[in-house]
Amino acid sequence: MNLDRLMGSPKSVRVIDVVKESDKTRTLKFRYPSDDTRFHSGQFMMIWVPGVDEIPMSVSYWNPPDAGVTVAPIGEATNALISLDVGQLIGVRGPFGTPFNTESKKALVVGGGIGMAPLRPLTYELLRLDVQVTLLIAARTKGELVYLNEFDSSTKTNLQLQTSTDDGSMGYKGLATEASKEILNGETPDTLYTCGPELMMFGLYELAKEHRIAFQASLERFMKCGCGICGTCALDPTGALVCVEGPVFRSDQLSKITEFGKYHRDSMGLKKQY
Repeated sequence: MNLDRLMGSPKSVRVIDVVKESDKTRTLKFRYPSDDTRFHSGQFMMIWVPGVDEIPMSVSYWNPPDAGVTVAPIGEATNALISLDVGQLIGVRGPFGTPFNTESKKALVVGGGIGMAPLRPLTYELLRLDVQVTLLIAARTKGELVYLNEFDSSTKTNLQLQTSTDDGSMGYKGLATEASKEILNGETPDTLYTCGPELMMFGLYELAKEHRIAFQASLERFMKCGCGICGTCALDPTGALVCVEGPVFRSDQLSKITEFGKYHRDSMGLKKQY
């Protein structure tokens, strides 16, 4: 067994750029020196903030030899990450996990808040494959719409951009699930891809079942190792590991996971209801 490969070839890297993506989110880019590393949309890295913590982060930017993660200030580690400047060091391992399956002809991609992070490379991959993509970027308010300017300026003819905000400051006024229902009343995609708050994804899962379309969601759970050793991210009752079998799960897998949309576990492993 190649332990270094299993652990994701840990490296210390310097931040080479910090990009403002919305009022609260930033993308940290870094040089990732590895000739044999392959990344697929939906995979994640373990990011170590020296002196703070190591956390899983979706890869939101991949242009070898550069990579990047998009950060929202949610906890101690993400607050520390988002305050870093160009030239500062972080630790990285990966990429890890099961990616999105991009076998689609017409896709609806729905991102809620920072959940847009893994959907950014997915959207670009689908567009490169000539998939017709309707991208719904959702957030509580206009200032929190992630990658809005980037996709709004896209000239891709196979991309249709839509937005929804809880407060109605831009696009559809209401939840992403409600906006998606409106979209599906007029369109017939073959696949719905999503990442964001789990209650949102559960609502979209139910919507996809109703419309009989394929469904893929990127789940988030506490992780300590990122590579299937610690078992912290195991899901009830199947024992599926988010870091290995996920973070992307299909609808047939989610139908067997009783905790999806119902509860998760905190850092101590205790059940917490949504």
